[in-house]
Amino acid sequence: MAVDPVEQNAAVVRKLGLEYPILADPDLAMTDAYGLRHVGGHGSADIARPATFVVDANGVVRWRDLTENFRIRPHPQDVLRAIDGM
Repeated sequence: MAVDPVEQNAAVVRKLGLEYPILADPDLAMTDAYGLRHVGGHGSADIARPATFVVDANGVVRWRDLTENFRIRPHPQDVLRAIDGM
């Protein structure tokens, strides 16, 4: 999910040849619902904190990884371990 407009996300998907959509949250509604707003995170603009969630079939968040640095992401093995532990 990104706070960029739908059209911009669609252009990124096309440019990178992705086989999945990038969800748009330009009003930060979902960002706020998950408590991920990074006030002034991009100059003076608010953005979403980088986050990864593992959600079960009932919609319950079973694992999450949050960071302030967009360059830091969880290792795939950690995400897979969280999925295996459900």
